[in-house]
Amino acid sequence: MIEVLVLSALLLLQVQANTWPLAKLVYPSDGLLIEGAGRAVNITFDVSGDPFPEERKWYKDGEEITQFTNINIDESGGNLVSLRFNALAKMNEGVYYYIVRESKLTLEASKSEEVRLKVSFLDNFQSSATQQVSAQLGEYAVLRCNPPTHFGAYPKFSWKKEGVRILESDSIYVSEFGDLVIMQVAEEHYSSDYRCTISIDSLQEGQQEKEGPAVSLVVRGNAASYVAPYIALGPEDRAVDAQIKRTFRVECAVNGYPTLPSIRWYKNSVQITSSGPIYDIQQRNYLQITIPRSSGDVSATYRCEASDGTKQAMAQANIKIYTKPVIITSLPTAPVKKSSSSTLDLSCDATATPTPQFRWYRNAVQLQSDGLNTQVSGGNLTITNINSLHKGVYQCEAFNDIGSSVSTGMIRVQERLSFVIRPVDVDVYLGAAATFNCQGKGDPGPTSLRWEFNGGTPPDTHKYTNRLVNQATYKIPEVTSAEKNGRVSCIISSPDNLYPTDTAVATVTVREGPQVQASQKNITANEGDARDMTCIVENVISAVEWKWLHKDTLIIRDDNGRITIQENMLQVRSLTAADQGTYTCQAGENGITNSDTMFLMVRTSPQITMETEVRIGEGQDVRLTCSVTANPAPTITWIRDGQTLVNNAKYMIDKVSDHVSVLVVRNVRKHTDVGTYKCEASNPLRTRSAEVDLMVVAVCEVMDMPKDTSVEFLSSTSISCTVNACPSAVWTWRKDGEIITFDGSRYINRGSSIEIRQVVPSDGGTYSCTVNSDQGDGTPHSAVITVTVPTTIYKFPQSSVLFMNGDRIELECSARADNTLDQIMVQWFKNGNEINTGALITQKDETEKIFYATANLVIQSAIASDGGHYQCVASNSQGFVQRDTTLMLMTYPRAPGQPHSKWEGVGVAIMSWSEPSNPGNTPLTSYEIHIESKGNNIFRPFLKGLDPNFVSTTIYFLQENQQYNFKVIAVNAVGKGPASIASNVVRTEKTKLKQINLVESFTLSSVSSDSIKVKWSMPEDRNTALSGYKIVYRNEDKQEQPKFKVIDEFTMLETTLDELDGGSLYSVQIESIDRNKDLAVSTVKTVLTQNQKPSPPAECIADREASSRIVVSWNQPENPHGKILHYTIYYRKRGAIDDPKTVVNVTDAQSTSMAVSLDDASIDYEVEITASNSAGEGEPFQCLSSGKTIQVAWYSMWWFYLIIALVAAIFLIIIAIIIITCYRTRADRGPKMQKIPPPAAKKDDFRGPNAQVYSPNTARSYNPPPAGNPMNTFSGGAMGSPDQNRFGGGTSDFRYGTQPRSPDYGYNPNKFNTFDSRNSYNDPPKPSYSGFDPPNYYDPPKPAYEPPKSAYEPQSPKSGYGGGYGGGYSAYDQGSNYDNTSRYDNNTFDSRYRGDNASRGYPTYDRNAGYGGGGGGNFKSSQL
Repeated sequence: MIEVLVLSALLLLQVQANTWPLAKLVYPSDGLLIEGAGRAVNITFDVSGDPFPEERKWYKDGEEITQFTNINIDESGGNLVSLRFNALAKMNEGVYYYIVRESKLTLEASKSEEVRLKVSFLDNFQSSATQQVSAQLGEYAVLRCNPPTHFGAYPKFSWKKEGVRILESDSIYVSEFGDLVIMQVAEEHYSSDYRCTISIDSLQEGQQEKEGPAVSLVVRGNAASYVAPYIALGPEDRAVDAQIKRTFRVECAVNGYPTLPSIRWYKNSVQITSSGPIYDIQQRNYLQITIPRSSGDVSATYRCEASDGTKQAMAQANIKIYTKPVIITSLPTAPVKKSSSSTLDLSCDATATPTPQFRWYRNAVQLQSDGLNTQVSGGNLTITNINSLHKGVYQCEAFNDIGSSVSTGMIRVQERLSFVIRPVDVDVYLGAAATFNCQGKGDPGPTSLRWEFNGGTPPDTHKYTNRLVNQATYKIPEVTSAEKNGRVSCIISSPDNLYPTDTAVATVTVREGPQVQASQKNITANEGDARDMTCIVENVISAVEWKWLHKDTLIIRDDNGRITIQENMLQVRSLTAADQGTYTCQAGENGITNSDTMFLMVRTSPQITMETEVRIGEGQDVRLTCSVTANPAPTITWIRDGQTLVNNAKYMIDKVSDHVSVLVVRNVRKHTDVGTYKCEASNPLRTRSAEVDLMVVAVCEVMDMPKDTSVEFLSSTSISCTVNACPSAVWTWRKDGEIITFDGSRYINRGSSIEIRQVVPSDGGTYSCTVNSDQGDGTPHSAVITVTVPTTIYKFPQSSVLFMNGDRIELECSARADNTLDQIMVQWFKNGNEINTGALITQKDETEKIFYATANLVIQSAIASDGGHYQCVASNSQGFVQRDTTLMLMTYPRAPGQPHSKWEGVGVAIMSWSEPSNPGNTPLTSYEIHIESKGNNIFRPFLKGLDPNFVSTTIYFLQENQQYNFKVIAVNAVGKGPASIASNVVRTEKTKLKQINLVESFTLSSVSSDSIKVKWSMPEDRNTALSGYKIVYRNEDKQEQPKFKVIDEFTMLETTLDELDGGSLYSVQIESIDRNKDLAVSTVKTVLTQNQKPSPPAECIADREASSRIVVSWNQPENPHGKILHYTIYYRKRGAIDDPKTVVNVTDAQSTSMAVSLDDASIDYEVEITASNSAGEGEPFQCLSSGKTIQVAWYSMWWFYLIIALVAAIFLIIIAIIIITCYRTRADRGPKMQKIPPPAAKKDDFRGPNAQVYSPNTARSYNPPPAGNPMNTFSGGAMGSPDQNRFGGGTSDFRYGTQPRSPDYGYNPNKFNTFDSRNSYNDPPKPSYSGFDPPNYYDPPKPAYEPPKSAYEPQSPKSGYGGGYGGGYSAYDQGSNYDNTSRYDNNTFDSRYRGDNASRGYPTYDRNAGYGGGGGGNFKSSQL
């Protein structure tokens, strides 16, 4: 019993120290948000929790929001989180809510109240035709507005007659739905131009109001002498959504003649006799109802009765008020403790119309009755046999068509300490890292977790964390012999050792890597032979992974079988010279690799390379070259006509190297030296030879002469000047007699020809070539090149341009023509009609004789109507040319057809769908699959980036015993379209029979930030059809398509998945490859790759937005390697590499732009940016500028300082005038107030214009006027009594002033008698007096409350009555009071003091007649 009490106390302490994650709706507070399209609005929640929730997600219509086309998430307000719609669109309509969770690794979560977002809109009137309505004189007429389709909380209707707005009255008014109702139609009502106007204030300016077509009213006949009362437009049964409309009307337009009948209203047969906060019966033709917050009593039957005193008419309607649910029975606000195996009963109740329904959630997941231990029945939830899985945040949501309300509570389940994750024994090599994980659980949870090594404190080289909530880690970065057979202990304990301490121990086994040795170090073989190379490995404990390299290049087995690899043996067949070199064998075990090398020498027979024919001019020397490849080196000889040649006067043999020999034939003669020469090479393997024919030719002769040609501007041309076989030919090229300088880019010399690229008019002229050789100089051959400049549009847009609403579009059109012609004109046309684009930009190139003209068409903020066919036309006297383009508004794709899914067994389903009926006007870029698995109709993204060319896919990673629905979304360049209809339900079942060839056991381990090791066991039940495996894996964080790796050998039981993303969660399945095509797929396992720093942000641009501010914008990193936590911007003066960089942190990881304030506006800066994730900060990216740099601050201009100086001078003059005026005024106000009146002060000291002003006597207590009412209240005496010296006193009976006379002709007490005699400061001034005629010395009421004037002029005293403001004799200049007890009063604005009148208990004036009560005549506020 004591243990239970202690546990409960500790549990309560823990609960009080922690609060569950919660999102409370801040705006809109009532759960409904109505706003016009294009406007910016927010949905805001106040997020709380201890610890503060790490995982926060927004949902719309049951699906998580992952695309933010026109939406931003603002988390900069501390606990306030907002979903901001930058420009509201119709597609944003829906039901939104927010789910917050402590972290990804914890269950505690809650769902917010739902927010309905509706978008106001106002279409155009459908018809423009004039309607005609006829009415009898004296009868009624209804002119129908027939408003266009619209939505808004309070649409406003008004009517105009012949352009003049109609003012409503008892006989003519506008109904709630826009119709104009006219009672007792008269001739004056005849008109052919009545128009209805509808307006919705929440829409954007320019879209708020639409005017309808004309309605004609024809008045006919004569009025009857008497028409009994009748209901012209009566009330109708209706249901009112109290969230959308808080105020509405019950119409009852009544007609009669000649007198309009009077109307009485009844609610449930009880007459409504007067207006109030709910019912307004001031208007004759309708009852206006304002729904209160508690709207239950407004739903009723309302009846209107009309009567003219003789006859009556009646009509009634039933009104229902629809409201969102209000929780009246909530879940407990404090956490509830339950012990294991007990029963949990929760209930909540709500009131609403229509009757609400209920949904229950645990940790933001909807609960359903499961027929086992969970029973959901309306507002009641019962769970029997609860355990630790049932703890968390429980929510009851009451909902109907109007909205929803949520009640939240927390359930704790007590449980003993245990290990969620235990450290596992490791077997590692020296130098490798060893990592251990540990996590405990319990309720109350562990209050401490610590690590020990060999029973004591871990060494300093070991790294570890002592987390309580998430997984704790212990890492030995580099295992040494000191850690051999070491013990790592994880120890957890509960609060005040409530439960026994628990310990988990793991052992470190240390091993060395594999020892590798080549069987032979040097190997020799002949070409064509086969050779085996073998390595031996020792000291291994598991499977070895072998790799072979040749000259440091990895060897891959080829398809023709010439190279084969069998573990530790490499076999190479049909050896060639390329196979010679160093070979390396590598043996790897668990990431530890060792290697050894060997050298293979390949002996090869001679291979000769030599020309087959050489031409030479007679009398020249010729060199014949013979190159040979062979191993060992060959012997090379030269032979002619069967005779071996040797060095002599005719021949010289030059041995360049062991493999190259050159034969030189001197002074070649046609009749003696022409013939065949043989080169012969031999080595121990073989002898080979090759021949070359030597020929003598005549002198150089030009065979292809240059030709005249005409070339268009900016094209390319060439000029040829080829000769016969003439080895010594040298070409000289000239233009207009000058030797051409070749630059290698535009002018290119190819010997017998030249090429001219990007021809311009100045390239025209006479080109000549001259061929020189050792046989003699040739003669020049020339040709003329003429350059033409046709009228051309050389810059123009693509044939089609797609745009989105609001885009800025610039269509460029630039043309050129020959300058010798007349000026070229450039014009734009849309759908055949010319568009005025402003000034034509022209330029003349006098050097090249070219005329340029440019006319760019700019559309600043494109809308749908800007689409169409555009033409750019350039024209001059030569004619015209044109380029066409089409502008099209980019549209979203429509929904694909309903998908069909089929379960294939063991976690795999096949899914197919049909293409969208309209993909939008841009090609589809991908499909997305969304999945729902809990029957709660909440779909989440599952697969992204599916190939748009296919309409089927295989779904992997499905769990057994689940129910799945799928939706498909098409994506194009604009964004995502709507989701398809949900697919048929797929129910996965647990396989009852043991599958053949199924991999039942496999393990995953993260090798690095971009690779995972997969190991599996051979299927226990297998047959001969098993041929290999297919590893299926995908990045869960990116929800990408699965990737595959195929293993051809069924005996191979491990592989490595490479090129993965760092810090990401991967799902893996193993599918067995079966020749019979029987499907066998393993269960799903997940693994987290090691963290890697992100790549740099992409495409960073830094521009000066103002002289002292830079706007930096960027794209997210191509490879974030996990979740981006923040960005960092660095900047400094350009070129100042020794200056420190200024650092600006961008904490919002979703941001892609930031404004940065500069230290010095007059210099240029260099900017770079980095991204950071949990692994650290990535490499920087140097930001570029788009050319908007402002080098000089605008305020450095001389005119700026001149303006500042002029403004300062004017300001000083104004101050001087004020000072002089105040000084002169002060001089007229008499002496300053003294602090203490003289003891001998007498009554006469207060008379006359020069009376002294005294401050309060120190013996007199004084309380200031109360806040909000500077003028203390006081009562009056009998009307006209001569001693009523007070503000507003005297004989004048001010209406709303000193109050109307009571029956005893006295004044009502405790009223506010202010300077203008109003009840309170909030009352409006009254225009007139009542009662006695006001004396001429009273001022009228002031138009607004004002402080006392600086001076009041004295009025002529009137015996016995108050004179001027403040009453009393005006002879007292300064307004101080002197009472019968000769004590001085406080000198306040109204000279009042706190009276001691015990019978009234409120301040009063001194009643001594003849003294200056209430301020006197000349009240000088400046002397107070």
